[in-house]
Amino acid sequence: MSLKSNYLSALLISFVFIISANAQHTDLVDSSQTQVLADTSKSGRYIMPELSHKQMRWSRGGNGFMSIHLGFAPIVDYDLFFQDNASISQVGKQNNQADLRSGRMMFSGQLKFKHPWRYLFSIEYKGLDRSPEQDPIGITDLAFTIPVGKTLGNMIIGKTKETFVYEMVGDAANLPYTERILSPFFASRNTGIKFSNAVLKDRMTWAAGWFNDFLIKNSTVDASVNTVTARITGLPVWENNGRHYLHLALSARYLESNNGKMRLKGRPESNVTSNYLDTKDFEADHGWYLGSELLWNRDNHSVLMEYVKSFISSPINNNPEFTGFTVTGSWVLSPGDFRPYDRKAGFARRIKPGSKHGAFELVGRFSYVTLDDQKIKGGTLNKAYMGLNWWASQYWRVSAGWGPSDLLLNGYHGTTNHLLFRLQWIY
Repeated sequence: MSLKSNYLSALLISFVFIISANAQHTDLVDSSQTQVLADTSKSGRYIMPELSHKQMRWSRGGNGFMSIHLGFAPIVDYDLFFQDNASISQVGKQNNQADLRSGRMMFSGQLKFKHPWRYLFSIEYKGLDRSPEQDPIGITDLAFTIPVGKTLGNMIIGKTKETFVYEMVGDAANLPYTERILSPFFASRNTGIKFSNAVLKDRMTWAAGWFNDFLIKNSTVDASVNTVTARITGLPVWENNGRHYLHLALSARYLESNNGKMRLKGRPESNVTSNYLDTKDFEADHGWYLGSELLWNRDNHSVLMEYVKSFISSPINNNPEFTGFTVTGSWVLSPGDFRPYDRKAGFARRIKPGSKHGAFELVGRFSYVTLDDQKIKGGTLNKAYMGLNWWASQYWRVSAGWGPSDLLLNGYHGTTNHLLFRLQWIY
């Protein structure tokens, strides 16, 4: 079998799951999932051992001035790689290994002013939003959300997420797949100020922000990198108490170069591999990034698509343009369970099973990212993924996934097959 037919076969098999889901579609009882969750949230109602809300009450507290909620997000992975010789020559031998993907502790709550402020502080070891080159322990979030009226909604100040790309805006641990792939086009966290709001009876959201890391680097605004992002979402379809919806979104990002240099790089849906895609440092002034999103959900199956295009101002390199897109299909096997959509935030949350056996979700995904244009030769990656998620309770998730990565780099096609096993508990 050729290298391309390898990942295309995986893609075909993945979408058989989605076609089957349509063929087996039946109308569900029009009952509230919230009520189902309330009935199954007690300790002992899931076959996976779980702590009840009452048993975790020590993690919540407060007084007349503030409330506090202590949260945890331990995630453990095991990665196995199977490479051909061309792949090894391109990126080196990738080692099988266990990985503490995230060990996050979060403090959140309210400051009880007349119009309460919300705060979020999280610190973690490694983490879903920190690359292996960075320090293993660091602050992930440090932000205050301040209400500023009906028109502007909320103002968020501090270290927080930029408003660009669905797989970054969404909670990483709750996505149907296990790892992001559009990382060359976004920063996981940045320091700045952003505004966001939900309008038209929560059928649309908008968010925009300006970010500059001068405070972190003890520098000046002019000497640091400015980033501006914006995202707008809409719900043209919202039916059956949120079991059937269509989400559309557009986003944009402007990024200044760092001392006249830019670099885009990314991994093949893995936290422990080398950078398969890498432009290295090249001369540039700034970059414009444009993104589009589509998320369609009907009962227990959904399709998510993203497209990102970057336009780099670099005359010496003929102004290269880079592209990335993904198509993801999800089929939740357990009747009555589905992926609920958060109309205030503009993305879908994790599955919260209504059965003591949890909820099983089949996932198929195909991704394409190229950092190869004009004089820049950063590589082209085709990636397929097939996975199974067991949402064992409201907090536990067990995942297994496999996918081939086809890399075109340095005149060679190299293939890496990757198996990933994950255990996570999010509270």
